[in-house]
Amino acid sequence: MNEKEEIYEIVSSHFPCETIKNIRLPSKLGCDNIIYLIEFCSDTIIVFRRSLKIDSSKISSEFKLSSDGNGMSYFPMHRPEHQAWVLELLKNEQVCPKLLALNSEKNYLIESYKSGQDWNEFSPEICKELGEFLHVLHSIEMKKFGYMSEQPGVGVYSSWLKMFEADFHNLTEDQYPLKEIYLSMVPYLTEFNNPVLVHGDISSENIRVLNGHLNGVIDYGDCVCGDGLYDIGQFLLFAKAEWKYVDAIAQGYKLSSGAKSWTKSEKQCIRFYACYFALWQKSDNDIVEKLLMPITD
Repeated sequence: MNEKEEIYEIVSSHFPCETIKNIRLPSKLGCDNIIYLIEFCSDTIIVFRRSLKIDSSKISSEFKLSSDGNGMSYFPMHRPEHQAWVLELLKNEQVCPKLLALNSEKNYLIESYKSGQDWNEFSPEICKELGEFLHVLHSIEMKKFGYMSEQPGVGVYSSWLKMFEADFHNLTEDQYPLKEIYLSMVPYLTEFNNPVLVHGDISSENIRVLNGHLNGVIDYGDCVCGDGLYDIGQFLLFAKAEWKYVDAIAQGYKLSSGAKSWTKSEKQCIRFYACYFALWQKSDNDIVEKLLMPITD
């Protein structure tokens, strides 16, 4: 039995009243999960997701959080059961996919499909709506810090600082401005003690837009325990260091508090996280230069 035949059998067992019309890969493939879009004759579409790098037969000791150069890193968060745990936490959020089925032994989950296009054109309204969702996500408290451990909701590090030390340790001379920003943030990263659920992959392909509004925030395979502003920093890089879009996110993120803008200290945190992602993604120099510009009140 090949993989598509296996998926056909699995999906049919969960949805006996539906007839499968098509099983296809999406246009963009993830690096941690393989995803199939299942279309029924009723025109309903669901998502079949299974991890690429791990399987349910692996024991805890076989997972690692950094590559030794001989292979890819493994993260428990890539497991279907960890992602299903997040979907259950967010089951009341309209923009989050719904968990439809989970089988840890066979290494898959099935979730609802969020229609729409990748988010490539920014608008204040969608930014505000994303801010509202991220505020909800970041209200979910976690324990410890960094990458998710074998236990959902518990990070692998004793401090938030540990998440960043290695990446900023061996910078080249021309990267020193980034290290200066990191060093200025060390006290904050050391003292930070309010870890929350963080999406960890705010990017175009994970934001679904339909009719000018936010319709979906998908792919929770990179969630971490940490500072919610980490997501905002990644968005700043995604928005090519255009602060006006980050300011628009604040309109939704801070709606319940009555505030409508980021404080200077929050902006410094957001800028640092954007620099971290820029370093990791080897972003263009012009974007990095924009990130290095002084923060204003």
